[in-house]
Amino acid sequence: MTPAKLSEIFTDFITKQNLENKRLLLMVSGGVDSVVLLHVAAQTIKPENLAVFHLNHNLRESAEADLIFVQNMCSNLNIKAFTHTLDTQPEKNTESNWRQERKTLSQKVADDFGAARILTAHHATDLVETMIFRLTKGAGPSGLSPFDSSTKPFWKAPKQTLIDYAQAHNLEWHEDESNLNTKFERNLIRAQVLPSLRKITPNLEAVFVREAETFAQLQDFLTQQLQAVCTKELEDQAIALNKFLDFPPSLQTEFLRTIALKTPSQAELTDCLRWLQSQPQGNSKKELGQAKLYIQQQTLKWKL
Repeated sequence: MTPAKLSEIFTDFITKQNLENKRLLLMVSGGVDSVVLLHVAAQTIKPENLAVFHLNHNLRESAEADLIFVQNMCSNLNIKAFTHTLDTQPEKNTESNWRQERKTLSQKVADDFGAARILTAHHATDLVETMIFRLTKGAGPSGLSPFDSSTKPFWKAPKQTLIDYAQAHNLEWHEDESNLNTKFERNLIRAQVLPSLRKITPNLEAVFVREAETFAQLQDFLTQQLQAVCTKELEDQAIALNKFLDFPPSLQTEFLRTIALKTPSQAELTDCLRWLQSQPQGNSKKELGQAKLYIQQQTLKWKL
């Protein structure tokens, strides 16, 4: 994919998503991916319809420099920049908490700005890393499906294409040194797993994009099948144990993923399935993805 293709991809995205003449909020960290997103968007969207949100995690000495860099870029493009600096750091589940913080804060900014959509610079290499990460945890078809493509115009483009674009347009960006820290699992995948896989499959991104679309089709089929056989049970939060056990294994697993509040690990699913297949009696209980499951009169019930 050539760098020039990115502008065409973005324009097609805007048209297909019916976002012409609508306000958009861009998530910009100052890294190469988001700098390219900002540059491409600024070529297509009127400045008054664009705004940027930057979250300073306040974790690195260079974080303040990143914030100033983003502000200066936006000033040069005559685009509004909204920033927020975190006062405290989460004690655990750092990346998960940061994602939730970004989501909450950016949505508030989008509402205040009147943005029709929040766009991010996630690309196909991000997709590869995400799919591998989720596969190691046990994700099922939904976890291996594509990103929400309505917010990610570049999701089919490899990261190298974004780097080539930035270099072709002499763009400056800031490297986040924490991306090199392999104590984070995603960084470990990026640094050690992907280079090895590329020796086997050089066009890794193209393959994973196609596979993600296949998993999405499978997920749609499972969802339709589940709704066809137990819509009422899902609404009532109760299903006869015998009916559940008559489902094929794929629907049993999909059913359990559906009623869980949080995506369960494969180990949790396996443990729960063994419990149900052992024909548990009344007052038997289990927790799955933070949902409370229990058996009452040979009926599986759950509380959300």
